[in-house]
Amino acid sequence: MKEFLLAGARGPTRGELCLAEAARDLVAAARWHAWLRRWGLLRSFALPHGGAGEPNVCLVVRTTTADAAARLAAGWEQLSGYRVTVLQLFDKAPPQGPPS
Repeated sequence: MKEFLLAGARGPTRGELCLAEAARDLVAAARWHAWLRRWGLLRSFALPHGGAGEPNVCLVVRTTTADAAARLAAGWEQLSGYRVTVLQLFDKAPPQGPPS
């Protein structure tokens, strides 16, 4: 399994949502995140405190391929309205032995 960072940034806002729309969106997002956890795909999440244009939320997911991560990102985009960027995460191995 490989790990990917899904960085979601808010797109243009639609204005104020009515209470029913906001509740429906919240329930859909909660179900989607619960599904990720249930299947062991959600490794971690973060809510960075960034400025305009920076990610609003980041998910670290585990999938077998970059295509699978892209499909998760597309589903999250459709559900949340975020613009989602997918980045593969790599482990950096510690140096072996003394420096030469």
